[in-house]
Amino acid sequence: MSSIFAIAISALPSRSSASFAASGTTKNIFSDFAKSLSSLVQPPLQRDVYTVAITGSSGLVGTALMDEIKQKGSVCGKKCKIIKLVRGTDSNNDDTAEDKLYWDPTAPVALDPKYLQEVDSVIHLAGENVATSEGILASVGIRPWTDSKKREIIDSRITGTKALAAAVKAANIEGGIGRPKTDFLCASGPGIYGFDGIGSDAKDFDESADTSATTGFLADLSRNWEKAAGSVSGSGVNSRVALMRFGVVLSKKGGALAKLLPIFFVGGGGNVGSGEQFFPFISARDLARSILYTVETPSLNGPINMVAPTQATNADFTDALGKVLKRPTILPLPEFAVSLLFGQMGEEMLLGGQKVTPKKLLESGFEFRHSTITEALDSAINEEMDI
Repeated sequence: MSSIFAIAISALPSRSSASFAASGTTKNIFSDFAKSLSSLVQPPLQRDVYTVAITGSSGLVGTALMDEIKQKGSVCGKKCKIIKLVRGTDSNNDDTAEDKLYWDPTAPVALDPKYLQEVDSVIHLAGENVATSEGILASVGIRPWTDSKKREIIDSRITGTKALAAAVKAANIEGGIGRPKTDFLCASGPGIYGFDGIGSDAKDFDESADTSATTGFLADLSRNWEKAAGSVSGSGVNSRVALMRFGVVLSKKGGALAKLLPIFFVGGGGNVGSGEQFFPFISARDLARSILYTVETPSLNGPINMVAPTQATNADFTDALGKVLKRPTILPLPEFAVSLLFGQMGEEMLLGGQKVTPKKLLESGFEFRHSTITEALDSAINEEMDI
């Protein structure tokens, strides 16, 4: 506040001591000061439309989120405008564009900040899939991590996030005091908690957990990813940043479940390894709802675990999916085979796990529709809304 007073004082017209004496009063100087201060300290501008800009809008989560916004009909009590952020160069942007903007994840600043001046929230969902497939098991969409694959993942999630955060930060600086700040909601994952969530001794992680020393490629990736997202704040800019740690998203339209369904349909499903590794999950519907809930709840910031509240293991998942599909699950994938076929990726993503609690969502009042693994799978496979 002291800086505001300094600016207000500097904006006053200069007067000599003689002119003060001639006026016989200090009334004018105080009047000028009040006018100068009021021009700086204005209530935030109010917008009639709530605007969200979404990267990864064509993906599984982006599609579910846009469907949820459409169903709800409003965001923060206002009509919602959705802008799809599509990869490209900033030079392709047009001031007349209504529903699409190009952003460059390889640039220092992803797009000209002027295009974000009327955006209330940027929701960053884009990033290279950590288990996209090439080679022997292409049909199930998983493969080992090669050095080149790791570099693709790192570049897409960290470099792109830095570029987009820089654009949001610049927009918030250039908008001035009276402009509502653009919130930045960025995807992350429970891999930040490591991969030793196995069995009855597994540690239960909520958002207050110290993740500075957790191990694994995904833990390192997530720490740097969230650090990149956090760069939107600082240097006097207090933007709201939400780090959305998504569990495994269950939907027949994509992700792990879509790739496993054909195997389970023919009776080829079974536990992976011991089956005791915890499996943080969430239905696509509940994930979309929790993202929108976070947009509308200003008190939610920092890490947010977006996982179902009832924890499940790989064995629980396998049993529930078999029952929902009415298929046997008697063909396990042994630990040695996972290690042989998938190396580090298999150790972390298939044999490892995380026991995670969505503490912030629950304490803020969010209500899950699909709290258990059976409810989430039933929603994914049978829900009328095809997401």
